[in-house]
Amino acid sequence: MPEGTLCNKKPVDTAEGITTLLADQSGKKYYEEMKRLEVDSDLLWKTIQNTCKSRIRTWLEICAHCGMCADSCFLYLANNRDPKQVPAYKIQSTLGEIIRRKGKVDNAFMLHTMEVAWAQCTCCNRCGTYCPHGIDTGIMFGYLRGLCYQQGFVPWEMKIGAGMHRVYNAQMDITSEDYIDTFQWMVEESEEEYPGLKVPVDVEGADIMYTVNAREAKHYPEDLAEAAILFHIAGENWTIPSKGWELTSLAMFAGDWAACKMQVQSVYDAMERLKPKRMVGTECGHAHRATVVEGPYWAGRKDGRPPVESIHYIEWLAEALRTGKLKIDPAKRIKEPCTLQDSCNYVRNHGLREVAREIVSYIV
Repeated sequence: MPEGTLCNKKPVDTAEGITTLLADQSGKKYYEEMKRLEVDSDLLWKTIQNTCKSRIRTWLEICAHCGMCADSCFLYLANNRDPKQVPAYKIQSTLGEIIRRKGKVDNAFMLHTMEVAWAQCTCCNRCGTYCPHGIDTGIMFGYLRGLCYQQGFVPWEMKIGAGMHRVYNAQMDITSEDYIDTFQWMVEESEEEYPGLKVPVDVEGADIMYTVNAREAKHYPEDLAEAAILFHIAGENWTIPSKGWELTSLAMFAGDWAACKMQVQSVYDAMERLKPKRMVGTECGHAHRATVVEGPYWAGRKDGRPPVESIHYIEWLAEALRTGKLKIDPAKRIKEPCTLQDSCNYVRNHGLREVAREIVSYIV
């Protein structure tokens, strides 16, 4: 049976293709075509044999079904403690079953697997934090999403998001020219209040190469100006790259492994071209994970590290407060009781607990 025109095993790699998918409101035609999509079982099993390494296989084998992961999963708690929402069950009944069947699964099974992989798991990794055996179910679901993507079973929105990275090297349709123009425009709006404020572009050998989330340029341009203002006040020697400025990767969430590599390599190319002392990434947890934590492996870097030292924005902010480059008036500290929310997985994915608490100590 021929594949659909919208839902198929091919990635979206043209602007026209993205426009066509977007025109299919809510993916109505896309999901109808998905119901007829055939599973290439031979390719699925071959991919598993080539990519499912000992770590994931060991995790699937050593799970003791103790249920410690259950109460850590908000989807389990929000669904009246439905046993089918236990993380261990969700991964064993999908990825584990695909492996046990050696890839011989049908359309109905893959439709169910897609539902579980994206709608019943956010890859927040809370379950991995609680597992006594250190089983990271979030990582396994990320791998499962890659298998689904290869077979064409990927949510409509995610296929568009991954396509954006392939076409624009950003999660949204923003060109490098748009990004630079927006950054400079927002900084110009603040020049009167902060004399000498500017956006250094493609400066070689700077102390800091700053990278962002495309969402900032598209929807929250004031965030760009605020970062520039803080670097300016702190007296930093910084720059932004004209190419390789996008730190996020919706391709990682979509399971488009090739686009993951393509996206992170563009950032690494900017590092190697501009040779900064270090890269500071914007305040986005998944961006840091995609480029600094997992990115080196997508790019095939044997040392598991980006080309230059790379830190999260809150690490730079804590350092600037600690060294006195930035100062906060103690009289303006928040008096009410506060708590720190790990909203972007700074703590779970990057271990930035103490750094985040340090910043809080200056403002509360």
